Formats: sequence, structure tokens, C-alpha cells
Amino acid sequence: MKRVLSILCVLVVGLLDACQNPVENVVLKFKDPLAVAVQIKYAIPSGLTPDKLTIKIAGPDAEKIVTTLNTKKFKLTSDGKLFLCLAPSTTPSATTPIRFNVVALSPESVDHIQEIKLDNTTQRNLTVALVSNKNNAQPAQQSFKGNESGTVQATATVQTKAEASVSQATVTVPQGSEVKDAAGKPVGGDLIITADPVDNSNTSRAVSDMPGHGIVNASTPEGGFLGTQQILSVAGGVRITVYNNEYQLAKTFSKPIQISFALNPQLMNPSAGRVIQAGDQIPLFSFDEITNHWTREEAGKVVRNAGGNLEYVAEIKHLSLWMAAFTEEVCDQGPTFKYLSAYPERSPGYRCELIDQASNVVVRAGEAVTFTAVINNGNSVRMNNLKKGLKVRLRLFDNAGKAYVSPEVDACSNTEVTFDLKAVPYTPVPPAAADTRKEVTISLNFKCGTNGVNPDKLPFTVLYAQYRASGTSDEWQDLPTLRWPSLSTKVFIQLNKAYDLRAGSIPDRLDLEFFNYKVTNTAWTINLTTEESKPYCNP
Repeated sequence: MKRVLSILCVLVVGLLDACQNPVENVVLKFKDPLAVAVQIKYAIPSGLTPDKLTIKIAGPDAEKIVTTLNTKKFKLTSDGKLFLCLAPSTTPSATTPIRFNVVALSPESVDHIQEIKLDNTTQRNLTVALVSNKNNAQPAQQSFKGNESGTVQATATVQTKAEASVSQATVTVPQGSEVKDAAGKPVGGDLIITADPVDNSNTSRAVSDMPGHGIVNASTPEGGFLGTQQILSVAGGVRITVYNNEYQLAKTFSKPIQISFALNPQLMNPSAGRVIQAGDQIPLFSFDEITNHWTREEAGKVVRNAGGNLEYVAEIKHLSLWMAAFTEEVCDQGPTFKYLSAYPERSPGYRCELIDQASNVVVRAGEAVTFTAVINNGNSVRMNNLKKGLKVRLRLFDNAGKAYVSPEVDACSNTEVTFDLKAVPYTPVPPAAADTRKEVTISLNFKCGTNGVNPDKLPFTVLYAQYRASGTSDEWQDLPTLRWPSLSTKVFIQLNKAYDLRAGSIPDRLDLEFFNYKVTNTAWTINLTTEESKPYCNP
């Protein structure tokens, strides 16, 4: 194990030009980390490592965003995390929010710009999936120009690839349109428009990556709530971004942008009970990732283009995720099925289906409502977001394939229904293996005798730490923060097993590392010697 003298040196890497022996009348001081405002976990494509990504902060309030050490040197941790803080004396509020863009760049991935708005000091945690630029389905891009006041100099058009799995999207920005960001500031200079299409090969696939997974809580542009909707089919979808070479994201346009989707001629119009035809309207929705809100916009129309094919055409004035889709209203709240069974506890899992009056499995947003249930006596399951007018029952199959069906209930009834399953053969799950983990205390121990430690001399008062089993590629597990005066924390782990530990005074600088440490008792103590402790002890 490394001596703590070396440990303290490692902890100040990046803050001091050289590490000196604290015994030689040098007191190491550590810069207090700032509170984390935003933590982003990047899902990185295979073959790309975090160190190959460049992180930039752009947008209206970019100057107010710093690292945990109050610098502008943004980088990812080895496991793909980014920690962002507000500059000292910066306090966001609902009336004075902080807006900025987090830009992730690499030669091996599609540029990603994440817009963020903070209106309070609560930490935001996000997960962002990066896209390899070697993927055939990568977004389509087109460069165009705007002047310094944000006026588009020439019409720009971008079109996604023609593929069986997506409705080809075409986006056209007209000449003369004034481009502004979310704060109303002009977005000028060299511009890039990106169109990232939605895979709408089937409804289930289309909604899997969408906010709400096919359940749309939409309002009108004026704010009137339309009721909860479920997606029946997606005619086309595209996420559109426009940004300049300073990664300032555009939001609004003074002249409408035209979007169009090539349509599958077999797409059904559920309100007409037939396939689509020219003249049909398909509802159009936009999703604002900042407010996490769907809006039903002015619908576009189905037209026949010059080649005789059907396409959907609409005009928009702001950038978001856009979706043309048929929907139907569903109920926010539905029935609860409560199990009455012979299992006091430890029931096995049984296959369940929600069925309608005709005993067909109910489909919600393109997915059959099926699941595995544990039927301990008194357990219950609630069904929400079901189609209005349905009568539903829960059907359960035992291990021999015999079906049991609950009483019928209205899909919109916010009531509890008893599902009698006492006839299901009693085959309890064997008792779980005993939990042999032990509570182990990890601590940093100064040897100062009766004098005690002088906290003003400590290079840190907080330690962040993570652990994982040695010899594995498991995700690092966060430990509770170690804080002065205890500088200790607890974790449940197996004794006589080797673990790796890493720690640091800043969440994204876990430079103190112990590998293959075999835990043999409930105390994992990092002890300083008397000489190593002396600079931090009271006289």
C-alpha cells in the first residue's frame, strides 16, 4: 500500500507544481471543491475512450460554468462522467435561470450539444448517449451562413438518408430568416444544421427512444392541456439542431422552416379507418428537452409530391424533437389489481397479461402489456395510461400454463380489484442465500495522540471515494462522502475478497488508488505514522 505521504502528494496533483514532503515544514493546502451543479454520464460508443473527447461549454451563460476547481479545463473522468459547477456568487433562480450548452467533440463521434437550463441549485444528473460517426444511420448535416445579426444568407436544405427503418426527413431553412437562441440573442456566422431521424419502422421501435416512451402529455402552444395521449403510429420524426462555430444553439426563426417526411403509403389513418391519402392531416408534436414538455403544434398535411409519392409537409418556427403521429387519449389513472394468494412471501414470478373484452392482449403505445408478477398475498399492480372505453382484466398463467383471470373493470376506473389466486399451486421459492457481506469501515487515521488534528492544517476536509471488486470491469460504486472530523465511511462487502479503491478530494479527481486490497476484517484503515501526522496535529 502506498504511504499516506505519497497519497497527500497525489491528491494535490494539478494544484501544485511539485509535491514536497510535508514533514519538511511545508503544509499542503487543498483547494475546496465547488458544489456540483450538473453531472453528466456519457455513454460512449465502442472503440472511443473518454480521454479522446473534447468538452466545451457554450451558450448565453457559458462564462458562469466552471470545473470543481473553478477552472475552465473541462474533461471527462475515466468512466465517462463530467462534473460542472457554477462560478462563485452565481445563484440561478426561476426569474434568472442559467442557460448553457455542453459540447462533446471527437473525430470518432457525432458532435453532441446538450442544452441545459438551471433555475435552482439542486444538482442535475443527466445521461447522454453519443453516436459513432461510423454508423450508417448517423444524422445528416449541412453547412450554411448567417450574417453577424443572425440572418440566413441563402436557403439551406438538409435531407436524411433513405432507409427502410425511417421516414426520410427533409428540412429547409429559408433565406432571410432571423435566427435566435433560447435567450433571444442572434445566432450568426457559419451555421450547421443537423437532422437526426427517428426510427419509425414500427410503433414500438419509434417510441422506445422518445421521451415518455409513447405516452404524450401534451399542451397547446397557448398552454392548454390536451389530456394524456398514447402514440398509435409515427408517420415521421426528426430532431433538428442548428448551431454556429461557437456552438451557440439556435431556437427560433422569424420565417417558418419547412419539414417533410416521406410516408409509407400503407400507414393507417385511424380516425378515417383507412390508409392515408393526400389531404389528410396528421397531428404534429414538438418536445422541449429543457422543460421536458410536449406541445401539439399546428398539424401538417399529406400531399403527393412531384414524383407521385405521398409525403407529409409542415411548417415550424422553433427547433426541437418533432414528431408527426396519430394518437388517442388515454386515462392518467387506471385500476389496481390486488393479489389474494396462498403465498405469504417469496412467490415465484408468474407471466401476466392485461386483456380486453375480447381476451386480446392490450397494446399500449405499440407494446403489449405483459409482465412478470410476484403474487405475494396483498401485493398489487396498477395499470395506467389505458385507452378510454376499454374493459380490462388481468390474466395470469401458472407454471403448468393454466390461466387465471381477474374480474373485469373499466380501464379508467381508479379502483382496487381483488384478484383471487388462492387456487394457484403453492410452490414457494427456496430461501435466499444468506447475505454474508459485512459492514466495513473505511477511514483515514491521523496519529496525533491527545493533541488531536488541527483541521485548518489539513490538505482536505472531504474525500470522495469509489470501490469495485478487483480483477473486474464492473462499474465503480460510489461510497458516501468522507467528511471531517470522521473522514470515514461504511460499505457492505465480502470479507476475504480483494477490492480496488480510489479516492480524492474532488469528485472528478479520484487520483488516490489502492488496487487488489484484500479486506480481512471490518476495518479498512489508512494509517498515517506519527511523522506523517505531525504537520496536521495541534501543538
